[in-house]
Amino acid sequence: MYRYRTIMLKSLPVILGILGLLFGLSCYLLEKHAISNEWHYFYWSIFFVIQAIVGIAYGLLIRKLYHFVYTDSLTQLWNRKYFFEILKQELRCPDTSATTFLFMLDMDNFKCINDTFGHQAGDEALKALARVLQNNIHPTDVAARLGGDEFALLLRNATQETACTTAETIRQTVNSKLAKYNSSVSIGIVSSTAATGSDALLALADQALYRAKVHKDCTIFSK
Repeated sequence: MYRYRTIMLKSLPVILGILGLLFGLSCYLLEKHAISNEWHYFYWSIFFVIQAIVGIAYGLLIRKLYHFVYTDSLTQLWNRKYFFEILKQELRCPDTSATTFLFMLDMDNFKCINDTFGHQAGDEALKALARVLQNNIHPTDVAARLGGDEFALLLRNATQETACTTAETIRQTVNSKLAKYNSSVSIGIVSSTAATGSDALLALADQALYRAKVHKDCTIFSK
């Protein structure tokens, strides 16, 4: 569902522009036989252009507002509100031919980064983690910042092996990127087949993450 909504939003400026042109064309056809001179055609041409510009402008504005509401301003990932909505949709209309995996991720020693290197360094570390997530998922997957140093992933159409491989790649890459801060990432993973509701699934993922945080710099797969 969210894939179609995202595609629709990206196409909205074009759609509204076309609707503006169609509206102008409809008005022209209604008045086509009323007046017929060269100035008449010129005025209607200008009207068509204005309709298209207004339609595109409205589309861009709506898309910008949508991203403002659903995007984390620091990392440019999806925010908590969007992620939970998508998770509920995913479980409400599951694809029985594929499995979705929920990742909960938490940066290790994040407070130490802020205390030792400053809050600007903390922000840079969060953005670095966000880039690692974006670079290791498919376009159909969802990466979000839930708040603070906590992130989440929805890995769609995956196997347990793929999920574990992705988690390990993320963990090792984060270790490399955040080595100067002596920081790493802990990951908890749960399959969508482990629970029927989003709250229950989140609780299982949180439990897996909590166990991972005990050791730090590791991945725990909830059974």
